[in-house]
Amino acid sequence: MRRSFSQSFVALASTLVILTAGLASPAAAQGGLKPLEAALKGLASFKADIDSAAYWKFRDAVLALRSDQAGRTAAEIKLLDFLKTSAPLPAKMAVCRELRLVGGPASVPVLERFLVDKNMSDPGRYALEEIPGPVPDQALLRALGKTSNDLRIGVISSLGFRKTADAVAPLAVILAAQNEKEAVAAAYALGRIGGTEAAGTLIKAFASPKPAVREAAMSSALACAETMEPDQRVAPLRIAEAVLEAGSPASIRLAAAGLKISASGDNARASLLELLKSKDEIFQQAAIAKIRDVFPAGDIGQVTPFLPDLPADSRIRLIAVLAGYPGDLVRPAILKSMAGSQAEERIAAMKALESTGDATVVPVLAETAARSTGAEQAAARSTLGLLKGRDVDEAVLALLSSKSSDAVKSELILAAGERRMFTAKSALMAQLGAPSVPLRVQSLKVLKVIGTPSDIPGLLQHLAGAKDENEREETENAAAVLARKIAEPIGRANTVKSRLRAETDPDRKAGLVRILGKIGDDSSLPDLRREIAVPETPVRDAAVRALADWPTAEAIEDVFDLAKSALNENHRLLALRGFIRMTALRKYRIPEYAVSDLRLALEMARRPEEKRLVLGVLSEFPCSAALTLAKSQLNNTDLAAEAKAAVAAIEKKLKTK
Repeated sequence: MRRSFSQSFVALASTLVILTAGLASPAAAQGGLKPLEAALKGLASFKADIDSAAYWKFRDAVLALRSDQAGRTAAEIKLLDFLKTSAPLPAKMAVCRELRLVGGPASVPVLERFLVDKNMSDPGRYALEEIPGPVPDQALLRALGKTSNDLRIGVISSLGFRKTADAVAPLAVILAAQNEKEAVAAAYALGRIGGTEAAGTLIKAFASPKPAVREAAMSSALACAETMEPDQRVAPLRIAEAVLEAGSPASIRLAAAGLKISASGDNARASLLELLKSKDEIFQQAAIAKIRDVFPAGDIGQVTPFLPDLPADSRIRLIAVLAGYPGDLVRPAILKSMAGSQAEERIAAMKALESTGDATVVPVLAETAARSTGAEQAAARSTLGLLKGRDVDEAVLALLSSKSSDAVKSELILAAGERRMFTAKSALMAQLGAPSVPLRVQSLKVLKVIGTPSDIPGLLQHLAGAKDENEREETENAAAVLARKIAEPIGRANTVKSRLRAETDPDRKAGLVRILGKIGDDSSLPDLRREIAVPETPVRDAAVRALADWPTAEAIEDVFDLAKSALNENHRLLALRGFIRMTALRKYRIPEYAVSDLRLALEMARRPEEKRLVLGVLSEFPCSAALTLAKSQLNNTDLAAEAKAAVAAIEKKLKTK
């Protein structure tokens, strides 16, 4: 019986391996085979689902022999010998995985036998796929005639993986045969192999009566086209046109239309515009996706006239593309889309103006923000805040000073804050004299962002005349926020203190006292104490509330005295709560001293609410006194749960001390 050329080649290669295996090699000479031999012994009982340690030891031994040809050859022989044993399937599969790294032509006969074995076909193919040279290709081709169904599909896949050119003819036969799964696999393999012969074969399969085969053939033909050189016989353009003519599914048509543009060479622009003006949205989508590749900035004017006539989804896609072009060239078209009938298109246009807009779009964005709601209003506001350039700031200020509606001015004020337009301070202070309360309130809110301590006197002056409660509160908040921008904490309240000492109107004084409380400058405490001494007035009420909310513990004695002696029950409760809170702020006191204060608070508390606050703070000062105080409330039905939690928290902290 005559041997084929490939069989003779394998036999010769095997003989050379055996003859050279005994030659000294750096890896083998250093005992590199001994770890491999030991690992293979351990692998003989390997069960992949129980313990992987044996596999990793084996893999390390193989990797150690990869550094030179002789080491790889020696390792290959050991692995092939192992595959001839009765080792369990998981062990042989592991060996095939590593044979992929060191295998050569000598491995092909052993692996070829595996191709028809349902258990070993996949591991065998996995190893064959990486062995260089034509010998594995011939083994896989022979296996096509010896396998069927899943085993043949696996072989077909490996031929595609290896890009075996000799496989095109036999795969063409399988592609035209009745087995649908095998035909689909053949189509995808031909796509990976590529070339004009494979592409021509795939185009013939476009006429297949089986939808799955047609789709696989079309997809694979496009894959062939992507790797073709322009001068090849079956041009990519012809493949794209054939796919489109064959009535392909949407996703494939999209890819084919894109390929048609790319493959059109000097006619790419004409091809793109032709698809863009078609009534087919798939074609439009493909054309839009290719615009950046085909049209440089200076020529984008050839595209923008198509925007109004496209369907809504295509308009939105095109607007997103235009956003990447110079504003002067695309802004007019984008602005027209802001007048579109669908909110999604208008929002897309405003998003595009973030990069293409300039000072001229400020009025339309402000108007849009003023008359819209929801996502559209948010988009207009966002774009107005993100537009770049000092000229945009100047346009905002100019429009703010014009006779625009209050709603538009409100949006411009908001934009001044978003843009951190510190140059807008004067304009916003001027708006405090506007007739509209909402406009004044909006200005006060933004002044907190862009204002500086130098604006405090103006705010205090405005506070003196403010009648609306919300406006007064926003004025007080703005003054306090700006005062807290002063770097030195002591002195932040100087302007307000001076105004307070000169003020005689009770309501105005109350507002100034509230500002002092929000600033929290400890140097203000003497002023607050002085106001508490006066009879019951709005000023006293404001002073009590300011002290009760004081941000530091410097006012603890003040609130303690109020908690003991205040005749007004609301003031007494506010002071008691402030005392409990400030006690918790002084975390570095000796715990027993803090607990002593909390015991006093518990005694002064008349309601469960304040007693719960005491129990909540106790665990911050873990000591035996805290534990005793918490346990004393365990029998109180209103406080049992909080007392139990406090006891547990204190005991836990005491154990870790």
